[in-house]
Amino acid sequence: MKTKKRSVYLRQNFVVGFLFLLFLLIVIKLFYLQFIKHSDTDKYVDNIVNKELTEKPKRASILDRNGNILAMSVKKYTLFLDAKMIKNLSEIEQVLKSFNIEISQKQYKSIEEKKSYIPIAYNIDEYITLQIKSKKLAGLGLESKYIRQYPEGRMAAQTIGIVGSHGNGLEGIEKFCNKHLIGEEIKYKQYQIGSKKIFADKIIEDKKFEGSDVYLTIDRRLQFIAEQALEEGFISSKSKKAVAIIQNPYTGEILAMASLPNYNPGEKISDISLLRNGAISSVAEPGSTFKVVVLAGILEEKIFKSTDKINCENGKLEVAGQIIKDHEKQKIITVSQVIEYSSNIGTAKLALALGADNFYKYIKMFGFNSMTGIDLNGEEKGLLKPTSQWSKRSLHTISFGQEIATTPLQTINAFSAIANGGVLLKPKIIKSIGDKDYQSKEVIRRVISEDTAYKVRGILKNVVENGTGKIAKIKGYTVGGKTGTAQKIDRKTGKYSTKHYVASFCGMVPAINPKIVILVIFDEPQGEYYAASVAAPVFAKIAEQAMLYLNIEKDDEVIGKSKS
Repeated sequence: MKTKKRSVYLRQNFVVGFLFLLFLLIVIKLFYLQFIKHSDTDKYVDNIVNKELTEKPKRASILDRNGNILAMSVKKYTLFLDAKMIKNLSEIEQVLKSFNIEISQKQYKSIEEKKSYIPIAYNIDEYITLQIKSKKLAGLGLESKYIRQYPEGRMAAQTIGIVGSHGNGLEGIEKFCNKHLIGEEIKYKQYQIGSKKIFADKIIEDKKFEGSDVYLTIDRRLQFIAEQALEEGFISSKSKKAVAIIQNPYTGEILAMASLPNYNPGEKISDISLLRNGAISSVAEPGSTFKVVVLAGILEEKIFKSTDKINCENGKLEVAGQIIKDHEKQKIITVSQVIEYSSNIGTAKLALALGADNFYKYIKMFGFNSMTGIDLNGEEKGLLKPTSQWSKRSLHTISFGQEIATTPLQTINAFSAIANGGVLLKPKIIKSIGDKDYQSKEVIRRVISEDTAYKVRGILKNVVENGTGKIAKIKGYTVGGKTGTAQKIDRKTGKYSTKHYVASFCGMVPAINPKIVILVIFDEPQGEYYAASVAAPVFAKIAEQAMLYLNIEKDDEVIGKSKS
């Protein structure tokens, strides 16, 4: 009997002990979960029940100075099927057919395999998606993303640039202003109840985190005028490349910037070389347009007056064992006529009088061999050796645009300094970002006096009236400018080519009190290659239309009557 009672007692103690141990384990577990594993558990639960998602907001627009849209983002949708959720496939097929959307054999196979994401159609407009949504078809889903569009197509393509597949700018303003255009990511909350996911409203409003619109200094109408005339000349001359720029000389604003060949930024680009903006990255010998630097220097230093005489040696001059030639033979002519007739020999003699150090100083003062600082990526500084590395011929040849390489933007910016009274400005391409206006103008330095700049403008006027730039005349306005026909270096021989040239014309309208400065360049025109025949006529087309559009008062009724 005692043995039996003892056995029952032991069993009871065992059960009590087991229960106590179990209770103790539960308490320890709860303590572990509550105090030790608490943060990890919260994270796990939050991931399931309260998940935070991010989405890039709508990319801001790029506009011209007057608010015309050049680049914009539009929301587009991808239509997809979730085979696991489909209840009535025939109903889905019927709805899709009403929008001319059909399911392919490959997609049917994916449906049979019960795949959860089967794209059916891409880039669907929002108004279509609203109709599809109203059908409330199980298994039919929509996914949105923003697509970059360029309403003006190829217009100012290299300046505006492109956006990559991840929504970031890769070239042009799209790249330079990327951080302003993209804005900040938008956050969402996702809740899960059982197996059902519910997407809550956005934590913040889209507009608070959207990017800022970028307004350019470019005028859409002037850009169109420049591109149309440039393309006509580009096609007719069968040139390799071409550039046209219009600048406001008093603010530095770029009103038009065109580069050919170009591309449509809204389409796939097969040749990445087209992305290069020739206006800021093409480096070449400028030829005779560079003669204005020597002219400005000798007038500023009062070495010569415009009426002083220069012996141009009847078109031939030997320097360091090599011959410098003029296209048109000249004997004794004035300083003004040296520029009017574009005498290389006369210009070389002006440079010799100016001296290497002074000449180098003015080259640098006018902004050559330096970045202009324009708000675009990919700008080149050009090429210029220090005077210590100049040969016995360098002073002479650099004076008429050889042994130096410049960019189109540097050239027009230097001419703008002459047009505005002698002050070099930073070229501007951005007018404002969001509600922040950029500085109206940024002075780099004074290069020459107002009096010298006035005298140079008078001589440039004579170039068009009497010299090599006659074809640049336009109805009702005086024009001042300079032609440039530069031989290109043959890469095989290392010598100047007799086949490949760069033809350019840079000028201002009206000549004495300019409102705009225009540069036109053609690289390797075929057949007729002289600037007077290739670049000057295109300049005239751009200038005449630009003056009418800007409603600039005519200053030359004699020219107006002679051409009417």
